[in-house]
Amino acid sequence: MRLAKNSLWLLLARIGTQGMAALFTIILARRLGSAGFGEYAVIAAIIFVGNMFTTFGTDMSLIREIAARDNLSFLPAALFAQLILSLLLILFLWVGAPLLPNQSTDGILALRIYSFALIPLAFFTVFTSALRGKQLMDAYTLLNLAGSFIQLALIWFFANANVVRLAILLLVSQVVISLVGVMICHVRIPGFWSEWRFNSKDISDLLKMSSPFALLTVLAMLYQRLSILMISGISGPTMTGLFSVAQRIVEAAKTGHVAVFTALYPAMAERKTESFRSSWILLLLGAGLGAVTLSALARPLTLILFGVGYEASVSALQILVWMLIPYSVSTFLTLKFVASNREGPVLRASLVSLAVLASLSLWWIPRTGLSGASGAVLAAESAQAALLFLQSRQYEFSKLSREAHI
Repeated sequence: MRLAKNSLWLLLARIGTQGMAALFTIILARRLGSAGFGEYAVIAAIIFVGNMFTTFGTDMSLIREIAARDNLSFLPAALFAQLILSLLLILFLWVGAPLLPNQSTDGILALRIYSFALIPLAFFTVFTSALRGKQLMDAYTLLNLAGSFIQLALIWFFANANVVRLAILLLVSQVVISLVGVMICHVRIPGFWSEWRFNSKDISDLLKMSSPFALLTVLAMLYQRLSILMISGISGPTMTGLFSVAQRIVEAAKTGHVAVFTALYPAMAERKTESFRSSWILLLLGAGLGAVTLSALARPLTLILFGVGYEASVSALQILVWMLIPYSVSTFLTLKFVASNREGPVLRASLVSLAVLASLSLWWIPRTGLSGASGAVLAAESAQAALLFLQSRQYEFSKLSREAHI
């Protein structure tokens, strides 16, 4: 019952945030054009992966500790570690931004400005981890909806076709969202500030605990955004913008799945022996239905939302939608392994899928453009799902064998 309730709250959050994110994407794509939107997509991808690096897996450790032991003592250690890593990455981006290929002067300046968003994102990550660990999914829903609304409102009323102004507005929105987050935690979590004592031992213990998560998370986020970065480097911002539009539609189609997975992880950490098989079956059925529907409606959906300037995105979307099925398999099994403190199989599958994506992208993008980039993503996602499934079967067999001999 609790899992169903949490999933419902998170589904509402995902529907609201994805709806506003879709409107946000449509506004930007139409205002910036495919080339400008491609520059924005590269900046967003770099900050997205950078935020995962600076989080260093502490969010997953916090959620697991809070859900399993009701332990809030690591919150200040997580914030301190994330802030230090964020400052180092900001310095790196300011120095290295001009080295990015196919980026304009405005694009480089926008990246430098938006890199400062890593600081409020560190606060936001800690606050949302506390809410998720406590399984306060109604509060988590409110925070995400408020954040999406603030971001959309700023863009709706103040943005014009300029990537630098966009970066400034996005930075402001992240600061405001973090302030909303701290207010919600203060109100909803009793004794939230009582554990806020910085301790060097807590920092070292947390980093040691989180290091497996850190590698897995950075690999996963790099895997999600590698296509954007490779298309930008190989073919330039226009093709990047066209691919990004198709990718955003597929991400919106994951709304229900992400909601369920977000609720499943703390439940898996709390009840490690439960299979959650029925949830997995429903997710697979939903993925299959979504893939068929989106593939059939790819052309009218793209033209209605983004206009004829993005017609080339249709072929990419018709390929990318089929990744919903292996995505459901790989994400479920990833959470299952991680909740059981078994990160090794996930690491192996992530490294293989990342290598598949990089090699196929280098081979196919120069030859077939958007279709090649989309095919590389589908192949890599399928490889990851297959590897995780095989390893999960092996783990279950080994476990049963050990129990049979006891």
